[in-house]
Amino acid sequence: MNESAVRRLADEVLTRYGSIAAFVEHLRSLTDAPTLILPAITDAVSEVGGRHRRTEPALGRH
Repeated sequence: MNESAVRRLADEVLTRYGSIAAFVEHLRSLTDAPTLILPAITDAVSEVGGRHRRTEPALGRH
């Protein structure tokens, strides 16, 4: 980023949030509370290959 881009960004942040600290606090508030917690996977697939396993040799390999 060049200096003028940094100044524009800083001006935009200060205009919208009043201070860099308020902007950082806003960013933290977006990441601190997840909206969806996914369950952990408890049973891993133990079969090697899977349904998308290649049944023919790859091109160039015989």
